[in-house]
Amino acid sequence: MFNPAFLDGQTWGFSGQPVEHVETHAAHVFLVGDHAFKIKKDVTLPYLDFSSPEKRRAVLAAELDVNRLFTPDLYLRLDEVRGEPVLVMRRFPAHDLLAWRMGHGGIDAGLAARLAEMIAASHDRAPRRDTRGADIMTGLGAQLSAAFIDSPDIFRPADTLEFHALYEASLRCDRQLLSIRGERGLVRRCHGDVHCGNIFLEHGEPRLFDAIEFSEKIATIDVLYDLAFLLMDLWSSGERAAANVVLNRYLHLRRREEDLSGLSLMPLFLSTRAGVRALVTADLAHELALRNSMKERGQALDWFRCSIEYLKVSSPKLLCIGGFSGTGKSTAAAALSPLLGAAPGAIHVRSDVERKVLAGVPENERLPPESYSRQAAFDVYAACIGRAEKALAAGHSVVLDAVFARAGERQVVAELARRTRAHFAAVWLDAPPEMLAARVASRSGDASDATPGVVAKQLAYDLGELDWPRVDASGTPPETLARIRETVPYRFGGPA
Repeated sequence: MFNPAFLDGQTWGFSGQPVEHVETHAAHVFLVGDHAFKIKKDVTLPYLDFSSPEKRRAVLAAELDVNRLFTPDLYLRLDEVRGEPVLVMRRFPAHDLLAWRMGHGGIDAGLAARLAEMIAASHDRAPRRDTRGADIMTGLGAQLSAAFIDSPDIFRPADTLEFHALYEASLRCDRQLLSIRGERGLVRRCHGDVHCGNIFLEHGEPRLFDAIEFSEKIATIDVLYDLAFLLMDLWSSGERAAANVVLNRYLHLRRREEDLSGLSLMPLFLSTRAGVRALVTADLAHELALRNSMKERGQALDWFRCSIEYLKVSSPKLLCIGGFSGTGKSTAAAALSPLLGAAPGAIHVRSDVERKVLAGVPENERLPPESYSRQAAFDVYAACIGRAEKALAAGHSVVLDAVFARAGERQVVAELARRTRAHFAAVWLDAPPEMLAARVASRSGDASDATPGVVAKQLAYDLGELDWPRVDASGTPPETLARIRETVPYRFGGPA
């Protein structure tokens, strides 16, 4: 229990002003005026020890240093108030929290893209660590299993055994890749606690705060494991489209570092993140009287069940969407990607984007006509196939959108599905010529360089034998999406 004087504004130098109290599993935060004052609880848990003022002061000093790497203007200084070490911060409105935004209007694709950009930038800056990735995940798995066993009042022993068996099986498959990623410099000193409650928006731009400060070991992780916390938080909160955008945008931005093989680790990383949240919530429940802890116990159990479900991965799917420019291929692909395959949805491979990557220009920069030669088209399709194959080989589903006007191009993706043992489906989108021309003419700020003239050339193509189901794309995007879902023999929606 904290000193009751901490609820008096005068204690903090704001006489007569109300004090808002926020409690976490290991800290108390007092909000008054334009400041926030944080103290650590006098607690000892398996992963932290705040049992003395000296230890609490040391960890708050570390918190000040670590977080200044992310938001230097938010963390001000370390003080002592009534014998307790206190971290002084600048206060921001509660409605600036990303967690608040999720419940009040949601997260659109633009904000999701900026979240990915923020995290990618933080990983670019994060110091590399010479630590074996396999050892990190082995230790986390053992810690989770032991904690679940020690809490049979919340976690059923039979379910704990299932979690342990699934986790160990996943770890055996992933051990070599985890170690390889460490050798490639993808294990770093990360933020470590990237969830929606630790991100705020300032002038619309997302910013990280409240990084892991009490343990270098806990914060030294694979960068995809760092990302996985945000993906899991968004996914479990119903923001599945946003989670999918974050994943796709992040992997696009970090192409030089990530070759998509790391996607095979996503079930393990998501499961571990859900398991950690189950453990933390269970610790909070155990601090409360039984009759007052029912909500926390239920939440811990929900997270625990999620941690098991993330490990149950089915075969990947490859969905190809073809059609001339203006049919809405990319719009449909982006909408379907969050609904297909394991969390957080499929990788969206778009020929227009791959063309810009090959040319080494920004997505929205228009390319000259020579970039659309027969050889250039061959190179673009080869890049699309290569990126899709890497994701499918990692067990992750893919939505691939391109024109696919030639029979050979369609044959290649069918063979790709056979080679990777992916469940294959494809559709061809149709719309009237005048509608296609009008749609491409109205575009702006898009990766596609198509014009009405390009559409006219495409309409003269000899499609050969087109055995893909044809879907009417002359309606609104939701109508086209519904028709695709009716046509494709997939179960859309993804795991919980």
